[in-house]
Amino acid sequence: MDDADSIDLSDTDEFMLDIEINPANIQDAINMVLAEDDSNSNLPTITTNIDLPPLSDELINFDGNKFGEELLQKTDLEKILFEHWKTFVPQCYVYHTQLIKGIIEQRTQEILFRPLDIYLYGTLNTDEAIEKIRSFNKQSTVCGHLFKAEEPTYFCRDCCIDPTCVLCTDCFLQSEHRNHRYKMNVSAGGGYCDCGDSEAWKQHVHCSLHLPRDDSNESSEEILNRLPVDLRQRAKQLFHILLCFIIKLLFTEKYQEIPNELKNEFWDGDHKRYVTMLFNDEVHTYDQVINVLSRAIQCTKQEGHEFASLVDREGRTVIRIGTVEQCREAQQTIRIRTADNPLKCEIYPSSFISLQYFAQKLLSYLQDIISISDGFRRLFCECEMERDDQQNIVLTEKVLLGEKMVWKSARSALHQIFINSFFMDAEWKKTFAILYMKNYSTVWLNFVKDPDEYVSFTDLSVQIYTVPTLARYLISSHNAFQIIIDSFLKYCQSKLDHDRLVFSRTTNTAVQHEFRRAQSILYDLRYLLGVVPDQYTPELRENFINGLQSFLQLLKYMHGMDKVTRQVGQHIEFDPEWETAFNLVIKIQAIIASILDWCSHDAELLNRAYEVTGSVLAEVEKTSDVSHLIKDKTINASIVKTTVRNLKVDCFAYDVAKDPITVHIPVVRLFAALHVHLQKYTDTVTKFNNLCEKYQIHPCFVYEESLRIQVLTAQHEAGLWKRNGHSLSNQIHYYSNVKCRKEMYDRDILALQVGASFTPADTFLIQLLHKFSLLDWVRTPENGHLPDAESRVKEKVRVMEEFLHLLIIIINERYEPSVGRVTNEQKLTREVIHQLCISPMAHSELIRGLQDCGQLETGLGDLESVLKEVADFKRGTATKGNYELKTDRLMEYNQFYYHYTKAEQCKSEEYIIKRRKLNNDGSPVTLLIPCPPLFTDAFHPIIHLLDSDIFLTLLKGCLYRPTDPKALFWSETILNRALHLLTLALYEQEREPNFEFYSKCQKFEFDNLFTQLHLKLPSKAEICRELLNHTNKHYKKFDQSNEQMNSSSMITTHQEADDVNKRAHRKRKDLAVQKRAKMIAQMTELQKNFIEKNIHLCSESMDEQSSSDLQILSTSPNTTSKFEPMIIDETSPVIQSCLGTYDTDVSQSSKQSLICIFCQENSEVKLNADAIVLPAYVQNSRVLSKNRSRRIENWDAFDPTFMSTDLHWGVHVSSCGHAIHASCWTKYHNSITSQDHRRTLRIRGSANYDTDRNEFLCPLCQTLSNTTIPVLPSLRTFAPERKLAQMTFSEWLDGLEKALNGSIESRYEIETHEEQLFFNPCPLTSITKMMAERAAQNFQLLFGFAGDSRVQDFSDGIRERLLNFGKNVYAYGLNVDPDDDNDRVPLIIWTACAYTIQSIEQVLRIDSKSIFSQLSIRQSELINCLTKVAAVYGLLNDSEKIRKHCLKLLSVLLFSRTNIQIPSLADIDLFHLLISICFTLPILFASKEISPSLTHVPTGNLNDLYLMRLIFMAHCIQILSSEGFLFENNDVSQQQMKTDTKTNDNVEIKAIQKLIEKITKNQTSASSSNQMLSLEIICDKLKQSVLPLLRCSALFYHHLTGTSWPIETDLDEYSAICRYLGLPTCLSELLDTDNERCLNDLINNWISNLSTNKSLVKYPIAINELYSLPKEYIDLMNQVSQGVAPYKYARDEIRSPCICLVCGEVVVRSSSTSTPSPLSTNGIISSFFNIDHTGGPCNLHTQQCCGTNGLYLRVKECSLLLLNINNYGRSNKTRGTLLAAPYLDDYGETDQNLRRGNPLHLCEERYRTLHRRWLGHSIPEDISRNMEVSNTLIYGHNWSQF
Repeated sequence: MDDADSIDLSDTDEFMLDIEINPANIQDAINMVLAEDDSNSNLPTITTNIDLPPLSDELINFDGNKFGEELLQKTDLEKILFEHWKTFVPQCYVYHTQLIKGIIEQRTQEILFRPLDIYLYGTLNTDEAIEKIRSFNKQSTVCGHLFKAEEPTYFCRDCCIDPTCVLCTDCFLQSEHRNHRYKMNVSAGGGYCDCGDSEAWKQHVHCSLHLPRDDSNESSEEILNRLPVDLRQRAKQLFHILLCFIIKLLFTEKYQEIPNELKNEFWDGDHKRYVTMLFNDEVHTYDQVINVLSRAIQCTKQEGHEFASLVDREGRTVIRIGTVEQCREAQQTIRIRTADNPLKCEIYPSSFISLQYFAQKLLSYLQDIISISDGFRRLFCECEMERDDQQNIVLTEKVLLGEKMVWKSARSALHQIFINSFFMDAEWKKTFAILYMKNYSTVWLNFVKDPDEYVSFTDLSVQIYTVPTLARYLISSHNAFQIIIDSFLKYCQSKLDHDRLVFSRTTNTAVQHEFRRAQSILYDLRYLLGVVPDQYTPELRENFINGLQSFLQLLKYMHGMDKVTRQVGQHIEFDPEWETAFNLVIKIQAIIASILDWCSHDAELLNRAYEVTGSVLAEVEKTSDVSHLIKDKTINASIVKTTVRNLKVDCFAYDVAKDPITVHIPVVRLFAALHVHLQKYTDTVTKFNNLCEKYQIHPCFVYEESLRIQVLTAQHEAGLWKRNGHSLSNQIHYYSNVKCRKEMYDRDILALQVGASFTPADTFLIQLLHKFSLLDWVRTPENGHLPDAESRVKEKVRVMEEFLHLLIIIINERYEPSVGRVTNEQKLTREVIHQLCISPMAHSELIRGLQDCGQLETGLGDLESVLKEVADFKRGTATKGNYELKTDRLMEYNQFYYHYTKAEQCKSEEYIIKRRKLNNDGSPVTLLIPCPPLFTDAFHPIIHLLDSDIFLTLLKGCLYRPTDPKALFWSETILNRALHLLTLALYEQEREPNFEFYSKCQKFEFDNLFTQLHLKLPSKAEICRELLNHTNKHYKKFDQSNEQMNSSSMITTHQEADDVNKRAHRKRKDLAVQKRAKMIAQMTELQKNFIEKNIHLCSESMDEQSSSDLQILSTSPNTTSKFEPMIIDETSPVIQSCLGTYDTDVSQSSKQSLICIFCQENSEVKLNADAIVLPAYVQNSRVLSKNRSRRIENWDAFDPTFMSTDLHWGVHVSSCGHAIHASCWTKYHNSITSQDHRRTLRIRGSANYDTDRNEFLCPLCQTLSNTTIPVLPSLRTFAPERKLAQMTFSEWLDGLEKALNGSIESRYEIETHEEQLFFNPCPLTSITKMMAERAAQNFQLLFGFAGDSRVQDFSDGIRERLLNFGKNVYAYGLNVDPDDDNDRVPLIIWTACAYTIQSIEQVLRIDSKSIFSQLSIRQSELINCLTKVAAVYGLLNDSEKIRKHCLKLLSVLLFSRTNIQIPSLADIDLFHLLISICFTLPILFASKEISPSLTHVPTGNLNDLYLMRLIFMAHCIQILSSEGFLFENNDVSQQQMKTDTKTNDNVEIKAIQKLIEKITKNQTSASSSNQMLSLEIICDKLKQSVLPLLRCSALFYHHLTGTSWPIETDLDEYSAICRYLGLPTCLSELLDTDNERCLNDLINNWISNLSTNKSLVKYPIAINELYSLPKEYIDLMNQVSQGVAPYKYARDEIRSPCICLVCGEVVVRSSSTSTPSPLSTNGIISSFFNIDHTGGPCNLHTQQCCGTNGLYLRVKECSLLLLNINNYGRSNKTRGTLLAAPYLDDYGETDQNLRRGNPLHLCEERYRTLHRRWLGHSIPEDISRNMEVSNTLIYGHNWSQF
């Protein structure tokens, strides 16, 4: 089944509870769960008597020790063991009544395995015996660690022989390879570590753990002799019995065939112990299996999913237990429901299944035994190679041949035991390889026909054939090459039609799967031929040729596949199947390359291979299709005579446009490739002619079919094959694509070059022109106006362009070793240069574009040195780097590079021209073809194509036709390519003195052609003028005899032509300048007249436009303003305080206007106007939490009055800052809501917003939002001017204390039996009566706000928006249902305001920004709106409740004369307290009769100043009294202190000293034992600790009052903020209260309170950081691999470990479709707490640790998982996305899923960006945006299952 549909059933999930949970035992169940979680280990399965049959007395009383001692005395061991197993195995292995739990083991170790240990070791003390046996072992020089699924592996690019050579983690870390260019990957399971294998590594074979010793080369006899003789005898006897038993039980399809000694009384007959066994296949889907099971055994969908997963993982599972009739009923139902392709389903007695299960367990037991001793391993190998007496067959051979009888998990166990036994010793590995080759065909037949294909013995091929010496031995002695290819040819027979492979889309799916699996055989051949031998023996050559002949038979079958014929009348109806043929080509490419490597290193082998390939080529020619041009089909003669200019040339009669054609001609291509290597050892022409004569091959047939394909591509480019559909287009695309071109397009070009090397030049060109149907160009070169239709002209012109392009490629492409005099490094250099000529490229992109990218990745190509030579690597700190071609390499660019596509050619031309212009170094901008290297001697005749008469005639026609005005058959491209061909000819003329090109040009009068071209060059060919001038100049270099005579005439002619052109151009330019100047003058005059007449309108318009522009800038989220600090000295003006004054001018200038992003209307912000809102997103947050273990269980009953200092929860608000009318937003929201409802009917995938939760996207920037914030005018515009109060801080404090004490009431609660605190606010008059007259008057001025009828109230629209915002903040902030009347609504808004400001302040802090620096637009607009809304929201609620709330808040700050317990100041966040009191204090004395008006809002008056001072004092005391602040053991030591404050004065230090003395008197002795910090350090540390509160307060009051930021001074941040807030910079002015009795009592009260209630928060409070990741990704993988439980076998469920980046805990993620069983313990317990545990582990961990937003690093995939959980995990409310991890390779690229495997390093900048996004609560927005970009699939991830 599909691996993506499997679910996770790990060992830890087997702990199930089957007892009934009730109130009486709920606590016990909870304790069980907690114990399980704490143990963090695999617990045994716990069951009850209800689930299992009772244990028999025989089973309970059995003594394994006694039975083991008896075995030592018995002679007939096998009979006794069989009898024992018959009795006890069915009792020890029984099925759980809930079949999904599988087989339960009961006393298996004591009854079944303990006796075997006693017999083997001959003693009851088996542990001591094992240790003694281990001491006989020598240190192993081979690791052999067997890889589990998902285990990290490593291979070294510098040292490995091939990419299959890998190391385990331990060996890699202890080897030299870690310092090399290594690659990391994740194993699929089944392989083993190659450490110590000398044939796997070029150097550094051993790690430090497996270094060889002097006596390491021992023989098998010596190893065995180390064991005692009796132990060897017992071991061999026991191994034989166990192995025979395993084979008998596992390799049987009929349970009746097993020995009678193993059959118990429940084997047959009428009983209820039969089982229905369902087997796995790779055809049926999960849904199909679930549906069938629901009908057959009446299970639920969830149970069906569990059964399907078990079948997929194990290979089979029991689905029914009962009588034979019941089991047969289920079997019949399944077969009927899957009649088309039946699921395999069999009925067995349960005893038989128990025995099979025991046999599978014995495999693991034997694996553990042979790992103890090398002698045991060799003894077991001997047993494996023994013969079965009954069938006369080797036991291992029986296992190999019977694979189809065994299910998946058993195969995996057999696979592992073969590796651990045979493959750990070279001799036994060779023995197994011989046996494997003997049965190779049958083994692969089992695999191909097997419906469950995942685990197979064919996986062992790679372990055998990648050993070079063993591979050569198998070829020479066992004909492995031929056996492998013949095995594949068997599967090709059914696909043949007239000896050619034919593939069809109508083929049965099962047959298609079989052929796809059969193609895997070709990988074996690739491994077998992977290493070229150093020496060739006659046997090796002979058997290699035998294999080559079979391989040529395969190529012959492929030759001519998928032939197509041009459609001329009707478009093709169905695209034919073409993919299989190309997949086959891709698979044989590496094999052909290996064959060529083998042949090129040995002359005899090369000659024989050439002969054999030639004979097959002759057969291909004889069986090739006869063209429609041949009328007599009985005569096999396809050659026709073609006459051109008195030359009679043999050409193949074949019309590409009408005859069938194919792109698959592998025989020709292999022949051409072998022909190239002949020149090393013999004369190629003689050898080729003899071969053609021997096999009667027409010489031109060698390149005929390659030429036909080039004609096909030319005609396709010309549009002649449009009616053949996408199938042909795709074939032509992949024909020259990097995946296939090496053995297709490149070989065809090579074949044409081979043909040009032994064919006369004129003959070769005529054959090419004949095939292209372009002979008219040489027959009548000057006739370019034939009477064809216009469309036909375009097609012919395009074909001619492609012909010239092909000619350039044949002549110019010499960068192939053996074709040109170049090396492989020069070839690679040219390839890299032309890739970088397209554009600068990242390393991965460059690798993908290179031909031998696989070899380059494994280190076989010297790519790194080439890149350093030709390119510069440029990268940023957090962006991927790009290679940019060096300037001096630009001249090597060839625009006709044959690997360029048309698009790449155009792109490269533009890039090179741009680079050359930018360089401005005098290099020509014109793109000239560079001079190619020399041909080798064998290919040197190709250059004579350039001085042949046919070529010159063709060139003459190309140069003449542009000068003929009536000519139609030409184009500027033809002229351009003709000039480049002429340039190539001139290059050869320079290098070859005897080259006749120039002399023949004189005969063809090329001088006159150049003159005519200069004079009559048409306008459409003007682009070729520079190239023409360059070519002409180059051509004139060879004119030595007539240079003087011709130079004067040519110069005169050129000068005349140039003068005429210059005069015309200058005249046009002057006319254009005059016309433009005239138009500008007219426009200027009109503008001047208009301004003079309408000067008043223009001024107003300009003012409005400027203000509008400013507003647009201020509301754009993408606009950033650079903050430029101004440095001033101490003489600068005093910083204006934002508190305690009322000097702000409330005038017309304070009006605010915003432009609606929806309707673009400019509107002023007013109270009585239409509401303007900002989109916002509200979320519950735990980002700032200092205590992640603290959670709120019941949000409905939670009291949010006081925020804890650990900020364990909060409500965050974010906004993009774009303004929109409330009415416009309503229309928009209604529109997207209806649209979303329609979308959900069509698409089931998750969207990036959820309208059910009121989510929407900002219409402008698409930012995720779920509410809107109304925009309000400045708060100071609400209140009328009034006289300012003047009173001291002590008087103000005394008044509030009187108000507090006068309002306190205590009541006795009957329910709680405690005395509780209640408040009954007293009126203002009662307070003033108790105060002095002056103080009472000022107190009355400060709080006595009379109602003012002139004050405007909110419009209905604004009031509605305010209430709606409050409702949404309450609902989304607390994750509760909306409740408009809830008293907590204003509290949550104030909490959100404070929490949001704290979050923004921390973001500024990690960016090292001052609080006075310019905020981003979205931050400033958000705080501005949020503070105003929070300020006025209390006015919309019951004033009496707000007043009581204010008194409750003040009770924790002020001195009250009550003994009732109040919240401790130590556990209260004072900034939240400041915000809440600030918004409620103006309403404290509001009249009951009159509702609070807009005058009751904070405006920064004396109340706010003194409140800020009070909070500041309390925070200082809070910090000084915190745990460990005063002592050295604090986190911040003297060396770590960093402060910008100036040297503290003595007065300040004395004040701090007095406070410390008071505090230490009240502290316990535990703290006093530590050494106290110096007073100077404590003072500096205190200022650093209070700075976050000051920064948050400054942000808050800046936006609340609108007071501008102070001009930057040289003051430190602490002093500047204190002055801005109206606070004294010297702490002594605040904390020295000896002269103020009221303040002194208050501070003493605080100290007393704090001494008994210690806060665990450490000061200075550090910003929460993400988990500190290792610098190297390899270290991270190793950490996680060691911490995650190992997997069971090769296809265990994918359990991808994830690291929570918030807390660092490793979470194992189940697969995307898994759902935990409802029977699990956690599921039962969670139901009592109403916790939804149906989500995946990451979801559950996010709720417990991170709140709503989770950040995880998926280690195996190297990707980030971002989760956003709404409603704490309610169904379908989880969103997520996958991003690249913050790890980059050396090239600056990420590597999701470790596809490239390069070493990765942590990118600090990317990780800081992620930290900033997390701290700024931007994760939901990032998820939404990424979902919008990447959500291309209809069915997305189910993120709740992560």
